[in-house]
Amino acid sequence: MTSADQFRLTLRLARRLARSRALARSVAVVFVAALLVMAMFVTLRTLSLSGDQVADGQLGRFDARVGYGSGVVLPPGDDTFVTELRTRVREAGVTGAEVVLSATDVQLDTTPARDVTALETDWAARPYPARYELLSGRWPSRPGEAVVTEPDDVRTPAGEILTVLGGVRLKVVGTADDRSASTTNLLLGPGTWAGLDPALTEGFPVLGAQPDLTWSGERQRAVVDAFTAAARSWEQDRAPDRGGADSGPAESVGRDAVAATLTTRDELSVRPEKTWIEKTPAGYTVPSLLVPAAAVLLLFGMNDRRFRRTTGSLVSVGVPRTVAAAGQVLAALAWALGAALCGALAGVAAGIGGRALISHLRDRPAGPLDDLTTPVLRLLAVILLTGLAAGAILLRSRREASVRPYREDRDAPASEPDSPRPSRLARHARHLSAVAAWCAVVVYATRVDSPADAMILTGIVTAAVLLVVPDVFGGMLRLLPENGPRRRLVRRRLAADRRRACAALAVLTVLSGASLGYLALLDTLIRTADKQSYPSVLPGQVLLAGHGSDTFPPDEALLRTVERSGAVEGLPRTEVRYLMAGGADNPRMAVREGSDGSLLAAETSGQVERLLGLRLDRAQASLLRDGGLLVWADESGAPTGRDARVRLTVRQGDEVLRGGVELPAATVDPVPARWRAGSDGIMLRSTAHALELPIQSQGPVMVTGVSGEQAHALQQAVVDAGMDAGAVLIHVPPEDPVPPAALLATAAGLVLLALAAVLAATRSQTRILRGYLAQLVAVGIPPRWARDVLLCQHGVLLAMSSLLGLVIAVVPSTVLAARISGFVLSLPWWQLGVLAAAIHLAALLAALHSVRRLRVTEARSG
Repeated sequence: MTSADQFRLTLRLARRLARSRALARSVAVVFVAALLVMAMFVTLRTLSLSGDQVADGQLGRFDARVGYGSGVVLPPGDDTFVTELRTRVREAGVTGAEVVLSATDVQLDTTPARDVTALETDWAARPYPARYELLSGRWPSRPGEAVVTEPDDVRTPAGEILTVLGGVRLKVVGTADDRSASTTNLLLGPGTWAGLDPALTEGFPVLGAQPDLTWSGERQRAVVDAFTAAARSWEQDRAPDRGGADSGPAESVGRDAVAATLTTRDELSVRPEKTWIEKTPAGYTVPSLLVPAAAVLLLFGMNDRRFRRTTGSLVSVGVPRTVAAAGQVLAALAWALGAALCGALAGVAAGIGGRALISHLRDRPAGPLDDLTTPVLRLLAVILLTGLAAGAILLRSRREASVRPYREDRDAPASEPDSPRPSRLARHARHLSAVAAWCAVVVYATRVDSPADAMILTGIVTAAVLLVVPDVFGGMLRLLPENGPRRRLVRRRLAADRRRACAALAVLTVLSGASLGYLALLDTLIRTADKQSYPSVLPGQVLLAGHGSDTFPPDEALLRTVERSGAVEGLPRTEVRYLMAGGADNPRMAVREGSDGSLLAAETSGQVERLLGLRLDRAQASLLRDGGLLVWADESGAPTGRDARVRLTVRQGDEVLRGGVELPAATVDPVPARWRAGSDGIMLRSTAHALELPIQSQGPVMVTGVSGEQAHALQQAVVDAGMDAGAVLIHVPPEDPVPPAALLATAAGLVLLALAAVLAATRSQTRILRGYLAQLVAVGIPPRWARDVLLCQHGVLLAMSSLLGLVIAVVPSTVLAARISGFVLSLPWWQLGVLAAAIHLAALLAALHSVRRLRVTEARSG
């Protein structure tokens, strides 16, 4: 037989063998895997905007902008800069330009204190048509009018008055949807900022608006020159009487500073957002390789015995073994590739349906859906290569199966020999690969420094676990007891069907491990974010601080307002002083050696307890009185031991002014709060003075024992006085952390795939075993025994896959928490148990369905 004849015969055999209904049913898992992979791709592309979408959000209908961040900050009531800028731009020959004012510190007259961003421009001209969509009312056209975005957040419908900045009344004329963000903005009518009272800077010292000039993009050099000239003229006019929104000396706004703010549509269009596919390798890249490969391996594993028996039958009638095996492989690959294409189309359809839902939930436009060819080709390539590799293993089989007439839904009895054991060379190669994979796990674990690295580590651990599946399966068989006829049947059946059992175990391990791993990773990220989300102050505390920073002391006007309110009269007050002195821009600071965190000082140990919200033990209180330092326990390099000591240095910037100050230290573990973020520890003021350390002459004031009603009343009194209520920090519980949407989507998809794969594998395995079980019943084995054998066999494989899956899930999360500072190891045992129970329940239902079919067969036979 020539090569051409063998090729034609192979194709003819493949066409005939592809008619197998059992083979057609078993490719369902490939269909589901392809659907998941393509749905993940479409979903993750939805979460990232293109460069054109970014440009539409930032530039609107214009092609260039300049000015924001140049150093020009307009105080309330300024009516000169915008007018002069427009005049100079027209003189430069540019028409149709618009000025946008942006103020990020516009405080709502509500408690707790809250700032929103206010934007002012000619909204009737629709400068941002792709970003803002009018939901009700009209666009603002006169000073004092406003449109509120995200009306479900700030519930002020059209026709009502919104009060901001301690009494400024804005007439709400409409509501709008911000398609690029979910935070509230105030869209102000032209002239609103110029109409504000300049005296607002007394109560809101940091209040200011930054100008942004947008235009069609022509004559960029002339526009930059015009903006620079207007900024210099404006500063010169303000030089005799500078206010709170001071932008520095006139020469600070130079042409280079303005030119650095130039942004064009062409620049933004070529810089799209980094996609979640790139940011999370395990979100798509790793599953797009592992999931289809596992599905194909499961396909070949479920049909392994049928393939070998059919090959043996064909060889017995004179068909070359290579031709017979190749026909089987081509038939399976044809079904797998067809199922993958159908699954890819279904996945794209499912992803498109999910795009609209995700875009609605996230309140952002959907990212571009392009280049669908690449993921489809990658999917088909993975399936083809995996199928060819599985086929090569089939071609290398040396021993032929017993020659028996092939029946599609029949299987060999337990006494029939399984495929030959792998050759010694192949076994040694697998063992060496396993050792190399586990070594790679150890090496890469020492380099993990981000969640993305932990995802890649998950893939390496998965490969390492798969390489030891046959050895784990063999060890399980040796431990499986045979102290009863049913257990003996289970063990013998697993031993006789080793290859198919290992294939099913490997695939179930991958899918359960991936889904369990994602749950563990998500829980770790959520708990970490939760730990890093601190309230401003602890419950029962109020911090009175400066307007610019909570490390500054409150001004006299704020203290007078607090006293007049009577909200905290008679409550304990503690002045917090930082170990720093000199100018605010570059102060002299006392810090621990090897740390940049600031240090705090209080008058007494009782004040330290009120500040930290805990009781000091005798040793800690005694250490403070003896001139020691209490260091936060979660800080790096925190002292350990009873006689621990730390060294302090006095620095100014990078310059060390004094070193070698040594004092005893111990650790203390207070509840985290944002007001002391960036600090390392606390001592008594007497210690700081004795060591001649720099210390503030005045600091913020902490009031303790405050009820929630008193705290809100105090902030409201500050608001009513027309002052910045942000200088009064009250306890507001942080919002619950929200994990990345990409990880949520992938985790949900993997859970669904795991359940689908378990159902498909169990149904296929049960269909194959039905004939064998019927033979057992026919020779006198009770039907209940046969059903017990079936369920027990599935239970053993699922239990083993769950244990191996936990290895895949736990190792990366443990490494992530151990390697990255601030990460909290959190294993959601309840959720993991529910998922494992769902997987086992799916297998049980599939097996019970087949058992019911077996009962029907028995009844008919009877």
